[in-house]
Amino acid sequence: MKPSVTLTHDALGTRFYIEIFDEVPVSFCERLTYDTGQLLAQFEARYSRFKSDSLVSILNRDRLLTNPDAECIAILKYGQTLTKRTGGRFNMLLGKTLEARGYDPAYSFIPTMQHENESTLPDPLTDLHITDSAITLHNGQLDLGGFGKGYVIDRLAQFLRDTYHLQYFIINGGGDIYATSQHGEPFTIYLEHPLEAETYLGATQILNQGFAASSPHKRSWVYNNTTYHHIINTTQDSLSKQTLADASFIIADSCVEADAFATIALMLETTDLPLFAEEHTLAYATFTAPSTLIHNEAFIVQTI
Repeated sequence: MKPSVTLTHDALGTRFYIEIFDEVPVSFCERLTYDTGQLLAQFEARYSRFKSDSLVSILNRDRLLTNPDAECIAILKYGQTLTKRTGGRFNMLLGKTLEARGYDPAYSFIPTMQHENESTLPDPLTDLHITDSAITLHNGQLDLGGFGKGYVIDRLAQFLRDTYHLQYFIINGGGDIYATSQHGEPFTIYLEHPLEAETYLGATQILNQGFAASSPHKRSWVYNNTTYHHIINTTQDSLSKQTLADASFIIADSCVEADAFATIALMLETTDLPLFAEEHTLAYATFTAPSTLIHNEAFIVQTI
């Protein structure tokens, strides 16, 4: 089934596709395009650490944000909740470490330090203090990249339902996805090989669910013969010598959970992942080159 409308927007460093399978009157397509574009642009302007005047950048620079609105408070409290739920593995205060690796606002990809020390990592539960009147950052640099795309995709989905009363759609932001259905039929999602272009490990299906994939190979760079990436494994003794899976794939009830937990799944040992997935009601698959694809019963892998 082909969508009746396809919208595209560039935001948050990627391209967003919104495919709508409801019968949509031509008369409001222009308005729908404008509204969804504005929602994405406003989210990026407020929460990207790459925007110098964003709320995130102000907090990182001034260490204080006064009179925060309800949305800002909710997003940061959700990040703290993820830290609690993952036993400290999820950490949204690692912007300084990312910049030290070269993943900075200028996209220089030139590391500024040779060694990273995990003992200096900030703690979102103690270093970020949130009240209705002020948000104070005592240590670290805020970065919402670990769940920001998933969060805004869920916002878009809610907007399409509540404002335009749409039922059948799929939203894809750089591989982070939320889908309802194609008039009751699930969407097929292809599992991209992290190391081989235009190669797929299989496929799966989602129905009123979020999907996300993560891999240290998708955002990596080489400097002085050393490979760096954007995944920071806070569970290991040395942040500069890490062992990660080559790819992870997560299906959850929301895109924000799929987004956040896809990164966590890369860090977990294969013996720990099944219990973690059961605790958080996740369907998962992980891939380790050259050919090991592991998944739980909830994640149905189809051959293609």
